[in-house]
Amino acid sequence: MPPVRAFGPGIARRFRRKALPSLSCTLVLLATAGCATKVGLQGDGSYILDRGEQSMDCQRLSNSIWGRLQVLKSMPDKIKAEREAAAPTAFQAFGRMFGTSTQGLVNLKEYDRERAHVRSLHRQLIDKGCAPVDVEREVANTDEAVAPYRK
Repeated sequence: MPPVRAFGPGIARRFRRKALPSLSCTLVLLATAGCATKVGLQGDGSYILDRGEQSMDCQRLSNSIWGRLQVLKSMPDKIKAEREAAAPTAFQAFGRMFGTSTQGLVNLKEYDRERAHVRSLHRQLIDKGCAPVDVEREVANTDEAVAPYRK
């Protein structure tokens, strides 16, 4: 007498056709879920470094910080020029007239991103045991120059 099969050949074929594609999609979603953290500025104002930046040695981290500090120091003039220029949309012009001057200022958003990036690089520098840079002292004057554009 032949062995009794729990599933016939037709059921096995239907299982492979229907279940395996959805199973593979599920596996792909689970595998990429751990990679869902995006590099860059986060919603809470922090910044996540990419792998290349995380693997930098002390000298490269320090050079990157100093380069970005120079970019930050040039930003107040760009923000001022953008603020004084005509707003590109009526919505932004209306917002500027009634107190939401930061609405749509691209350079101000870039300043915030760069500042968060510098702080994250500095944390990486400290975590590696490298000589620290006084980032807060370096950006204090720049922060004061940018402050009026946040109102």
